[in-house]
Amino acid sequence: MAHRENQVCVFLWALPRSVSTALTKCMSFVDGVQVWNEPYLYSHHNEKYQDPVALEKMAKVGMNFQDVEKILKPIIDSVPVGKRMKNALFTFSWVKNQLETQDPEKEVIFVKDMAHVLNNRYEYLPTARKFRHTFLIRHPSRMYPSFRKMMLATMSEDKRSAADIVLDVPLYEVHKIYKYAYDLWKYTQQNLDPNAIVIDGTELATYPEKLLPKYFEAVGISFKEKYLTWDPSPDIITDWKTALEPVVAVYHFGFIKSAVDSSHFITPDEKASSPDDMTPDVIKCIDESLPYYNEMFKHRIKP
Repeated sequence: MAHRENQVCVFLWALPRSVSTALTKCMSFVDGVQVWNEPYLYSHHNEKYQDPVALEKMAKVGMNFQDVEKILKPIIDSVPVGKRMKNALFTFSWVKNQLETQDPEKEVIFVKDMAHVLNNRYEYLPTARKFRHTFLIRHPSRMYPSFRKMMLATMSEDKRSAADIVLDVPLYEVHKIYKYAYDLWKYTQQNLDPNAIVIDGTELATYPEKLLPKYFEAVGISFKEKYLTWDPSPDIITDWKTALEPVVAVYHFGFIKSAVDSSHFITPDEKASSPDDMTPDVIKCIDESLPYYNEMFKHRIKP
């Protein structure tokens, strides 16, 4: 199927807790856009849900999906059938096919995903359609404390304080999140997009009026001042092409609620957490991640 002439296709490869959902909501109001939200992430999760070892670890940190499904069923049922993309659809090969063939008439295809979930499985990246590859990073001292809080939210306080996100979070190789993002950045530069773009999430949220126009120019989308503010309604997520059940879940349990309910970028706290307030597992992850972050940060678009 022929694509629209001058169609702009953009990947936003993000780190967790990097302001990516706020940027995705912002992009949802770009004229003529179709947003895909984390299709590779849900493909990765679906593989993990078939792994008995991963399931055992999920149970250890309180991830009971049957209970979650019961809580969310009335919410899911309220979404119009035509806007429900079932989680079971999402596999790496299915996503590649969809991104190469769907929405040919849209002016902009915007795909937000987590950089670390490909784990070097680059054969599943779309190549029949030309994408710009962009990377959203954030200092690990801001990312990992927030990520730990999110991933261990279902645990009791005493278990949470003793937990180790490197050992006890079954879905990802947590200490390698930045390495996988760095590897993907290098791969796209060398094979798909020599001008792969990097922006920093803290800078974006602090200086959106400066950085957002530069980002739009870099990817080839006409910027309009109206894109700096948007409708606060969370209903926009039903317009995204995404696995509905997990998106509703992370919204319902508060992990992306502030971003989905937002109407503009929110300036972050001036300072990151102090090491004195961090757990040893977080400090370990930060130390391993800093070289990758620092190298990418040097190549970012500046405000």
